[in-house]
Amino acid sequence: MSSSVTPTLGLHKWIGTDRVSRAEFNENFDKIDAEAALTRAEFEELRLLIARLDTGWGIADEINFRYPDNKGIFYDILDGQGGRVTAALENAITHATAALSVGATSITVGDAAGFAVGEEITVFDDVNVENVTVTAIAGKVLTVGALTKACKAKATVARTTAVTDALNARMVFPTWGTSNITITEA
Repeated sequence: MSSSVTPTLGLHKWIGTDRVSRAEFNENFDKIDAEAALTRAEFEELRLLIARLDTGWGIADEINFRYPDNKGIFYDILDGQGGRVTAALENAITHATAALSVGATSITVGDAAGFAVGEEITVFDDVNVENVTVTAIAGKVLTVGALTKACKAKATVARTTAVTDALNARMVFPTWGTSNITITEA
């Protein structure tokens, strides 16, 4: 009989004077096998989550780097159904009239119509992308939290409308309720 057990799995441990028991050996193997099965299942869940995140990042790239006339076309919303989904955004996309530097808190845009205080917006060019919250609007100037990335003149400024929910394998829309979105699946 073993004189002690391991702290994590409770496997039998023997010292020099203990009698080794075949039943205890088999019990150890059963515990190891059960833990291996759990670990394998957890690895599979992680593999699926990574695959969803990879797909989600691809969709996020499509959202973040779309051109103003693209209207946001997405090929799968991660709902498990497949198919092409089109999300049309109304009056919530414009461009910065000048280059934006790191630390900037105001963005002069071509048209501020369609934006509101408290909304999250996405600012992006062909190099950088980031989301910030609008804290004030004065004419064509959006005041935002300090930018952490620089963007070129004519960078796109758009209301952030969709985020990927990889855990539930779908795209979701923020709850602030100011987007006018039409979604059709072909």
